Amino acid sequence: MTWILAASNVLGSCGLYSDVQVTFKDGKTKDLVQKAYPITNSIGAGFAGSVQIGFMLIQSLADFVKLPNWDDQAGWDPRWVASNWAPIARALFEKAPATERALGSRILVAAASPNENCGFGAKTYFIRFSEPNFLPGVMSRPFKLCSIGSGAAVDEYHKRLKPLFRWEGHTRTLQAEVGNPNGWVDHMAFRISQSLAHHPHTGISRHMHIIAVRRGMTVVGTNNENIYPGDGPRIEIRMPKVAQGYEQFRDLAATGGHDAVGAVC
Repeated sequence: MTWILAASNVLGSCGLYSDVQVTFKDGKTKDLVQKAYPITNSIGAGFAGSVQIGFMLIQSLADFVKLPNWDDQAGWDPRWVASNWAPIARALFEKAPATERALGSRILVAAASPNENCGFGAKTYFIRFSEPNFLPGVMSRPFKLCSIGSGAAVDEYHKRLKPLFRWEGHTRTLQAEVGNPNGWVDHMAFRISQSLAHHPHTGISRHMHIIAVRRGMTVVGTNNENIYPGDGPRIEIRMPKVAQGYEQFRDLAATGGHDAVGAVC
């Protein structure tokens, strides 16, 4: 259970949003995993499904597109990456334990083109991969929502976010970018956080990582915030300690008395 969401705008940037909750094979849940990462200077990616396979695929993708010294003057064509990494992802999935393969595996990539423009900036791409074949589904509309995981099926989330991606709603939200680079990505994070807080759903965390993606730059953030209720003390929402690799996940899970094998997100 998880929610990985990508959102793009006409300014040439996009955001990748991911909760941190994991479900163990005994049905217990815990906020324990970072599922979305900057892959290179213009690409971010997140995973859903088997935690073990997800970490393996994210590392594989990062290795595949590694740039020397994180060179912000170079970049990868997202479509080339999609078509050439897909066979690698499929081979890695086929080698994974059958118990993990049974949990499924999906990857969502958000990327900015190094040389194509659309709207008022770089052309952005969303690419979905899914087991068993990992055939890439490529999308490149200038303002669009795309998601994987159980959150993609929650109607209330769609009802709250879809109006922001009709032209009138989209132009209003772009005001957040004025004098504030990546302000639109942060504004969308606030809207998504509101949906998570007001409509909690089993398997999806209130905490979220945010990857802002634009040409030559990826920035990582969280949806940490302070809430000031009128009738009580300040409420601090802070990201808990989360695993950024499978070995760390096994250690954190064991510390909490959980078995990492068969964990799904």
